[in-house]
Amino acid sequence: MRKTIIIALSAACLSFSGCSFLNVEMIGKSTIESFFSDMSGLVSAGEGLHSTMLNFYDDIVLRCPELGGDMLNENSLYADDGSDKYFNFSLDPSYNSSYPLKAYSTGYVVVTNANNIIYYGPRLREKNPNREADVNRIVGYAYFARALAFFQLCNLYAQPWIYTADQSHLGVPIVTYIPGFDDVIARRSVRYVYEQIEEDLLEALSLFNKNAGGEETSVSDVYHVSGIACEAMLARFYLYKNDWEEAAKWSDKVMKKVPLSPRDEYVAMYRNSQETHGKESIFRLNGYGKTSGMRAFYDPTTNIKFYPDPTVSTWYDDDDIRKELLTYVGESCEDAYAGKTFSAVCKYLAYKSITDETKRVPDPFVLRVSEMYLIHAEAVVKGPEHDLAGAADDLKALIARAKGCDKSAVSLSYSTQKDMEELIDFERRRELAYEGHRQFDILRTGSDLKRSATSNARVKELKYPAYNFILPIAQMEMQANEAMIQNEGYDK
Repeated sequence: MRKTIIIALSAACLSFSGCSFLNVEMIGKSTIESFFSDMSGLVSAGEGLHSTMLNFYDDIVLRCPELGGDMLNENSLYADDGSDKYFNFSLDPSYNSSYPLKAYSTGYVVVTNANNIIYYGPRLREKNPNREADVNRIVGYAYFARALAFFQLCNLYAQPWIYTADQSHLGVPIVTYIPGFDDVIARRSVRYVYEQIEEDLLEALSLFNKNAGGEETSVSDVYHVSGIACEAMLARFYLYKNDWEEAAKWSDKVMKKVPLSPRDEYVAMYRNSQETHGKESIFRLNGYGKTSGMRAFYDPTTNIKFYPDPTVSTWYDDDDIRKELLTYVGESCEDAYAGKTFSAVCKYLAYKSITDETKRVPDPFVLRVSEMYLIHAEAVVKGPEHDLAGAADDLKALIARAKGCDKSAVSLSYSTQKDMEELIDFERRRELAYEGHRQFDILRTGSDLKRSATSNARVKELKYPAYNFILPIAQMEMQANEAMIQNEGYDK
């Protein structure tokens, strides 16, 4: 089947698109090779990769798992049709104007950009031995980005690791090179996808550690991937894989290297992120000078599309600093809204008092150390030791920081492993609220979706493993790629 392919090349971003987002006819190959003929091209490609990652997170990763979760309510007056359909689990393959096509295409743009860097980077390293460290950093980022894209695409389009005993169920296509015109690209098993993700993350880690002359001990620049970011991503990956010992090992490594942000910096690391990066930041995407769809998604002073379900605010005591990020208080500089309060997700709403508009942006978190505490807690409880006390200590560290007290003042009520698992799930909801985790947590633990009585969703409950927990493959991609197989339930 012939496909019409457009190759777009610029100094900021190298990406491929067409009828299929997988097959790329190598028209203009000499132009691509020319672009990567010197280090300036590789550096520009690395900057472009960061930009495509920001688009993927802003448009997809930070909102989809929340739309499919149990913590949002919809403003039907302003919510776009695609988000409404996602929120109410009514997407179908023929809906091509937003989801599911947008998530698929945006994710594979990241993969394609990463593949170019991984292919051409080593050639430049041979030609420029004095720039080996620079090449390692950019190629390492490409391996990390490709792993992360495959991981998130698999979460969106495939049932979780636990769905079959041998993980033979359909994952997503794995493309680790620039496909040619006649290449047949099919979906691989979830097990195969996970093997590729693990391989990419370990390769990225080896490149960063080589640059550092050993294992990194701190994060020097939160806007660039580091060896510690690779370790943190491995912790998350092994959690989703139910490899409790590996998840505990990697999360513990990161916890020993990166401190929690202090309580008095907690809100600012979200709402003034250009000035307060957050001591616990491991990797976040730099939104400087960029527009943000997430800001429009949650901003109550414009056409807010979604807001917190009313039950969520009841999860926090009044002295819990995290509660501040669920209430928007109009600032004195906002003539129409000064002093007014709104229920809103404020994690992507920079202060309006920041006069430099280029800095009034969210810098989305990809990885932060609070998540490592939660991963470690879950892993040590579900692992062979069933360490309830160790998990309790992890949770107490987060709660004490949030409430501004010593860990010894935090009391947790539990007697069984099930009790502790419920406490961990509750703390994940509180700490990681609206950061792109909730639906994935429901799925990876094989739980049912149960929205609250105050939810205004048309679908209040889904029993695991419902077919529409995951996205369909868009009809446009099905027609363009004859090897593609539709997800069960959408193939009728």
